[in-house]
Amino acid sequence: MKYKNFTVRFLSLTAIIVMLFAYNSIAAERQLMVEENEKKIAEAEAYNESIMALENADGAETDTVVYEDGIWEGTGMGFGGDINVAVTVTDGKIARVEILSAKTEDSAYLNMAEAVTEDIVKKQNTEIDTVSGATFSSGGILEAAADALSKAVTP
Repeated sequence: MKYKNFTVRFLSLTAIIVMLFAYNSIAAERQLMVEENEKKIAEAEAYNESIMALENADGAETDTVVYEDGIWEGTGMGFGGDINVAVTVTDGKIARVEILSAKTEDSAYLNMAEAVTEDIVKKQNTEIDTVSGATFSSGGILEAAADALSKAVTP
C-alpha cells in the first residue's frame, strides 16, 4: 500500500512534467509562426509603402482633405436617437471631436462609443471601425463627425 501511493504520485508527477514539455514545444512552434507572419506583414506593408511612394512621386494626387479651421457641428443617429458633436479643426486638421448632446442615448453604449472620437483625430477621417458592443452609438458619432466635416471641406 505504501509503495502503491508512491507509485501513483510518481506517475502523476511524471505525466504532468511530460504535458508541460509538450505544451512548451507547442507554444514555441506557435510563437515561431507568429513571428514569421509578422515578418510577412512587415514586408507587405513596406512593399505597399514603396508602391504608394512611387505613385505619389509620379504626380498622382493624394486623397488628403484640407478642412477649413473652426468648430463645426454635425448630427448623426445613434442607438437611442440623435447625437450632436462638435469637430474642432486647427491648421486644416482635425484637432478634437466632442460630443455635445445625446439626450436619448443609452449612457452605457455612449461611454463605450466615445473611443471613436480619439480614433477620428488619430486617423484624420471618419472611416474607422465602430466599437463592438456599441455599434449604433459609435456609428452615430461617426455619422455626426462626418456631417460636421462635410461643412468644413474647403474647395
